[in-house]
Amino acid sequence: MATSAAELRREAVRRRLAGESPEEIARSLARSRRWVAKWVGRHDPADPGWAEGAKRGPKRAPNRTPASVEAQVLAVRERLVANPWAQIGADAIAWELGKLGVEPPPRRTIEQILIRAGASKRPRRERRKPKGVPYPAPVGERAGEVHEADLVGPRHLGGGVRFYALNTIDLASHRAGIEVVPDNSDERVAGALVALWKRLGLPVRLKLDNGGPFVGPRGLGLVARLCLHQGVIPHFVPPREPWRNGTVEHFNDTFDKRFFRQERFATLTHLAERALAFETFHNGNHRYRASGGRTPAESGEGDPRPPRPLAELPAGWPATGRVEFIRFIRSDRKLRLLNRAITMPDTVVYEYVTAVLDLAAPPEGNLRVLREGEIVATASIKIGGR
Repeated sequence: MATSAAELRREAVRRRLAGESPEEIARSLARSRRWVAKWVGRHDPADPGWAEGAKRGPKRAPNRTPASVEAQVLAVRERLVANPWAQIGADAIAWELGKLGVEPPPRRTIEQILIRAGASKRPRRERRKPKGVPYPAPVGERAGEVHEADLVGPRHLGGGVRFYALNTIDLASHRAGIEVVPDNSDERVAGALVALWKRLGLPVRLKLDNGGPFVGPRGLGLVARLCLHQGVIPHFVPPREPWRNGTVEHFNDTFDKRFFRQERFATLTHLAERALAFETFHNGNHRYRASGGRTPAESGEGDPRPPRPLAELPAGWPATGRVEFIRFIRSDRKLRLLNRAITMPDTVVYEYVTAVLDLAAPPEGNLRVLREGEIVATASIKIGGR
């Protein structure tokens, strides 16, 4: 006795070919005469699977992306994959399509195109593993608490035109800013920092490396003074440890590989305009796992604090404020800071310490050295011309 639908269809056809009437077959199999005629008509001796039936549903999806758009998406993806530093996700593909003058499909549609094509994600680089020595990194859990900034350059346009890019990023929201400057003078970089703060707002802390113009041969200069007058704490990572500013370093790679090397720029003005467009796209579209999949624009909290114009910056250093330096103490027990070498106690050898310069403290003992929040040494130090 046939049990499955395919077996019933084969039995009906076999009996009809043997000469049995459609009415008798339909009655014994509890089917209609029309059903019998349908499967007798579909019988195909050359096809072993004729009785299995065809899938039901529309032959063409009404909202299927045109083949030409899918081809463009996959072509852009292939070009991005060829660059090991390029972003290759849906957001990066949408940005590239926009540069080509093509209206990109929704991000979810791009992801589905990649899935259908079997395009797998590029393996992530292994994160840097700490060596077991505790590092006193400032915590930025909310937007506006900690920014990282770095000066990229010099880079060159066609014809040898030189420029620098001051890149800044918020650790919590990943909101980024780019300012293009023709040189790395203190005045240019300070002006670029104010322009960035007009868009991003003032942070509580600004993490910097120890290169010029942040730290000069004579000590701290205009950039640090600007921060202090704006109520921002300059925070300097250890020398020769750029990964301590890893978030902005990663954004520098994105700026260099995904933006600067992907376009041609006629002038510095053209470059600055396109850099602002790239900044806007990044903040409005790129999604970060660290912020729960939100874009930087979606992760912003409250009204950002606006900066004071650079022209209103008072002369000299403010009476209050603090500057922070993270340093690693080696076997010689020396804390090297602003052209000075201060001897530290044995208890902090092979440890990171935080040196806090307090402008409100008397000159004697205005530098406090802390390990895990406890003061382990004090010293006197000058900043700039003070």
